[in-house]
Amino acid sequence: MRCFVKIQMRINRRQILILLLVLVVITIFLPIKVRYSFEATAKIYPIKEWKLMRGAEEGIWSQTINYEIDALSDFKNYRFERGDIAELEIRKDLVFGAPVNENDTIAEIKSYFIQNEITRLTNLRDVELANKSVVSTGEKQTLIEQAERQYNYALQQLDLEKKNYDRQEKLYRDSVIPAAEFDLYENTYKLAGINVQVAYDALQALMTGEKDQVINVSDQLIKSYEKEINRLEDQKMQYTITTPVSGILNYDIDSTGLILKVRDISHLILKIPVSYQHSSYLEKLHKVTFSTPDNKITVNASFKGFDENVNLIQRHQFVIAGAITEEATTGIYPGMVVKCRIYCDKVRIFEYLKRNFSVSF
Repeated sequence: MRCFVKIQMRINRRQILILLLVLVVITIFLPIKVRYSFEATAKIYPIKEWKLMRGAEEGIWSQTINYEIDALSDFKNYRFERGDIAELEIRKDLVFGAPVNENDTIAEIKSYFIQNEITRLTNLRDVELANKSVVSTGEKQTLIEQAERQYNYALQQLDLEKKNYDRQEKLYRDSVIPAAEFDLYENTYKLAGINVQVAYDALQALMTGEKDQVINVSDQLIKSYEKEINRLEDQKMQYTITTPVSGILNYDIDSTGLILKVRDISHLILKIPVSYQHSSYLEKLHKVTFSTPDNKITVNASFKGFDENVNLIQRHQFVIAGAITEEATTGIYPGMVVKCRIYCDKVRIFEYLKRNFSVSF
């Protein structure tokens, strides 16, 4: 009797195991679909970021990074004359950590070289205006003596500018200075040559007694001064720095020379390294979710595509997937690293298990 009971118990256990195995197999091959998902680690970026940087050499530069499309734009390089004393003045009423709007003035660069040149040329123009007035009513001999002094002064300036030009031309040919800096010295040299010719014409006109011609020469000289003044004023206006991005203003100085930045966090971008085995599943991606560090808020993000380049991270192959949040999220900031779950298409249970098995190995 006892032997029969033992045999019966063995049979029951075997039947139960077989039944369970059959149920598992049936379940695997049933046409029931479940959502396939997997976990990954993501880094948070703003949708756009504008940076104002101090260059390794002389100068300040800025650029905008669009993290949504991985593009750079609005690149500007503010270079100065060698020996120029330039100051960056940040607006005193700005509140760091507060929002600013697109095209708001953030800072201004003060160039002492440009300001001194404007002052010098303005004084020369005013002197020429006074000379023109004197020519209209003054005595001839006095005017001739004054024109001779101006002509001699113009010759001295031309000689000085020629030496500067020759020196800078050699530096330019040796690739020591950029073309933009050399152009300034070349323009100054050419202007000095024009001033010599104008002063000579004025002197000759006085010596021949043609007062109208002297007045015409003065008018030409005044126009040349005003043209150069306007050019420098335009250059000065370009040193007014505005932000091309609306967002949160932050002040920072680090080893890269960063001075300040404006981040547009109306949406957030997730950069997600995804195992290469998972990349084929991203084509039918449903959504991406991630949580705040305290797990109090779950945020939904939509898939934006992935970089087709394969990256090698710790001897494993990864592609970088991108996702964007629908709106700004409190408690999530650029630079944070978060755990996220990526939801792909619905698959049968057999396919679900096969995917997990292939990724595990």
